[in-house]
Amino acid sequence: MSGTNSQVRDGVVSEQKPNVEMKPKPEARSPSSSLSCGVDADSVLRQLGQAGRFHLRVYVLVALAAVQVGLLHTTYIFLAADVPYRCQIPECELLNSTEYSPEWLALPNKAREQRCSRRMLLPEQGSCVKEAFGDELQPCEHWLYASRDTIVAEFNLACQDWKRTLVGTIHNIGMLISLPIFGYISDRWGRKKALILSCTLVGAIGSLKAFSISYEMYVIVEFLETVAGASAFPAAYILTIELLGQDKRVLTTAFLGIMLVLGGLSFALLAKTFTYWRTFILVVYPPSLLFLLYIYLLPESIRWLLSKGRKEEAVEIIMKAAKTNNVTLSDETMKQLTEEKTKPIEVKPGDKEPQGLWMQVLRSPIIMTRLAICSWWWITCTFVFYGLAINSVSLAGDKYTNYMLVVSVEVIAVVTNALVLDRIGRKRTLLIAYIVCGLSCVAIAFVPKTLAWLATLLYLIGKIAITQAFSGIYMYTSELFPTHARHSLLGFCSMVGRVGSIVAPQMPLLAIYVEWLPSVLFGATALIAGGLMLTTPETLNTRLPDTIQEAERLAQKAPPANEDIQMNSRS
Repeated sequence: MSGTNSQVRDGVVSEQKPNVEMKPKPEARSPSSSLSCGVDADSVLRQLGQAGRFHLRVYVLVALAAVQVGLLHTTYIFLAADVPYRCQIPECELLNSTEYSPEWLALPNKAREQRCSRRMLLPEQGSCVKEAFGDELQPCEHWLYASRDTIVAEFNLACQDWKRTLVGTIHNIGMLISLPIFGYISDRWGRKKALILSCTLVGAIGSLKAFSISYEMYVIVEFLETVAGASAFPAAYILTIELLGQDKRVLTTAFLGIMLVLGGLSFALLAKTFTYWRTFILVVYPPSLLFLLYIYLLPESIRWLLSKGRKEEAVEIIMKAAKTNNVTLSDETMKQLTEEKTKPIEVKPGDKEPQGLWMQVLRSPIIMTRLAICSWWWITCTFVFYGLAINSVSLAGDKYTNYMLVVSVEVIAVVTNALVLDRIGRKRTLLIAYIVCGLSCVAIAFVPKTLAWLATLLYLIGKIAITQAFSGIYMYTSELFPTHARHSLLGFCSMVGRVGSIVAPQMPLLAIYVEWLPSVLFGATALIAGGLMLTTPETLNTRLPDTIQEAERLAQKAPPANEDIQMNSRS
């Protein structure tokens, strides 16, 4: 491919200046693809191929990390799930009684009162029979639980729904804190280090939840676990997308999306098999420590190494990849890889010192505006995606089956993205996804209870659409920001977006008071996100920008990749 690009450059130059030397000078390399150490990263990656043995090994390793994310990132849905419970009647049963539905039991008429109050035993009655209970109610002092599978029974959280839903909120606050921290680690010390740290720490810290002796301890460990493990998927995604060319970004997104689905299905199956929450934790969390082996198995991102000027390490990985894939690099590429490192540029008196990353961002109105818009997209995706996932266990039927159904339909969204993102573009695809999701969620509020099947259908359509948006927004956001700041800015958008996932666990509580309001909120935020999609540039057929300036130029109408090469060669 490098040879092809060189011919295109030579063809353009020779057409205008026939007497000019055909071979381009080193300083004439395209600035969009030549990083700080003088290596054309796009050309190198194209020559290495995208489906060789080296790549397949990376795909398998990254896939395991994505499966782990799907398995562990929403465990609170079942571990902190509600269970049936009722008041204990001390006049008729012992405090250690285990019979949940005795024949003599008389419950209050209203469902809400059945859980938190009990009917008083009439004084003139001498035995415990249904007729012996009056209509007067009194608050419960002790409760009997139908199951001890979740922390609700373990920590006696009866009639404290806010404590149960707070676990999900605390989990997502941890994600908000995690993303900028690991984004900095990824951009500063590497994608590989960020991925390994996140994958192993989530297993080590998460296992401690099985030994919680109180609700407070459980919530603290839940928070620390999420801070440690929430950034595994962004690190895995960025590492993979930086290994591939622009024509494979959509397939990368689809591939990792399917791995997340497999992880989610595994989560539901394991939760159904190991119903007791402590046992489940001890089964699924400790294996994550095996990701320490990635220190020896997983290569670092070549593009990141080159962007940091770590040419020797990049060359070592490139040579191993070329040998593993049985490919021969072009003479021009070999010259770039073997020549001495570019001398540092001398700073002359009066020259301005290079600005830091965030100063460059703050001084760029285009990037700042884009950052704000991307942040709203992420708020929408996390709010609606997690809100619908959490509400799935409250649908009629077995909660494990419902969860698997909701997760399974995500495959439809992933496959749809793979088919359309490279055909009709990122903007149009995401715009349609947001609008379909918004209209479906709003329509749920107007469906009569007698048409439960229609509400479920709209629910699944909304889930498919928001999954399609969530999957596509990962790729679209990564294409809007430059290499040296990609994970930090992607992490910032995702961090702000966690506001949505922090609020989402509280939607079941809101539905108790206003049943239709959560679905309307889901729909409204999605429709606003769709409107904002009209304000950003299309990134179809553009290569990943490496600098702030190149990312800003995306706001102009981007030419196709080959045309861009010709334009750069003319300059």
